[in-house]
Amino acid sequence: MKRRQFLQVSLFSPFVFRAYALGAPGTRVRFIPGSARALDYLYVKGSYREIGYQIGTHFRKHIQSVLKIREAWFTDLLQTIDTPGGKKYSAELKRLTRKHFPQYLEELEAMALGAGLDFKAIWALAIKSELGALEPEEPGCSTIYYSAGEKQWLFHNEDGNDAYRNQMFLVHVQPPSEVSFTSLVYPGILTGNGPSLNRFGIVQTTNYISTTRPQVGIPRYVLGRAILEARSLQEAVQIATMEPRTHPYHHNLVSLSEQKYLSLETTPGETARIAPRGIYFHTNHLILKKTHRYPYEQPEYKQSSSLSRFRVIEAETAKLRQRDHLQPHDFLSVLSSHQNAPYSPCRHPQGEVKGRTLATLFLDIRNRKFRLYRGNPCQSVTEEHYTDYYL
Repeated sequence: MKRRQFLQVSLFSPFVFRAYALGAPGTRVRFIPGSARALDYLYVKGSYREIGYQIGTHFRKHIQSVLKIREAWFTDLLQTIDTPGGKKYSAELKRLTRKHFPQYLEELEAMALGAGLDFKAIWALAIKSELGALEPEEPGCSTIYYSAGEKQWLFHNEDGNDAYRNQMFLVHVQPPSEVSFTSLVYPGILTGNGPSLNRFGIVQTTNYISTTRPQVGIPRYVLGRAILEARSLQEAVQIATMEPRTHPYHHNLVSLSEQKYLSLETTPGETARIAPRGIYFHTNHLILKKTHRYPYEQPEYKQSSSLSRFRVIEAETAKLRQRDHLQPHDFLSVLSSHQNAPYSPCRHPQGEVKGRTLATLFLDIRNRKFRLYRGNPCQSVTEEHYTDYYL
């Protein structure tokens, strides 16, 4: 095999997956066999079309399983894209994607082919937020950043619909740009929405931001995907803030080489960023000075799910501010909280509320360690079901 850039993978528990490593040129490849309970994993390389086809083929059952569980929601999504307004809006978003990122349309087309689905189905999933055909509540995500002295940590609960439980998978991708990356993927969704790390040490996690008025522009999932191939933090910010944008978004962006974290909020036509110190946290509503007055956030979602989790984290981290010698487990305990359930930092389905925490990230920026816990942190952190990557 050719010399490549890989990330070393360390084995800490049986609940792991095989992984290629990223890192300095010439780093040796190391495979770690996964167990029956590990996250499914796929290594792919080639053209964007080949990458999409391999993902669609390998995870065909995952994709079709999720769509079957969410059949009513998915039917509504397809009906929306088939309305006269939906067709026109979809065509405009597709045109702008083809103009700026044609390679990702190729990836999606091939993913649909590999998954045995019509392209319209995969494209509808790629613009599901923009179409506005969402369930009454989006599960959302919760993020905490901590910086003090030599400690610089990022924690992130990746939340989604309960249908994705045991269906999430990881891909390690070697695209034509030669910017390889590893990413946690939602079946059928364009890579980039889940926690991701690339060979240049750029890390991204995202937080959904609601809107009642999506615009014509580049879809948010397309921008998230493009960031995975950024070679620097500056390039990642340039991609995230490209105009025109369809939808609000919150990006947690990290450069391991620069030891820098940015919280970046975007809305159609406006952006705001901060490089905080101390304890900083974010859920699923806009909080920064230039963007928090955005008038089109969905009030019901903000008041229920997002503010509920935000207030729990605010209260718990206020206690941590009074303590010295904080450790990662202190913050993971906050993200494991069930206070204000079902809209708690650690999400579990309850009644009609289908949100669940699917994975938790702990990123040690100074030590260049990317740790991914599988499932709810209240269980996986205690039982240490995790895998470490070192860059």
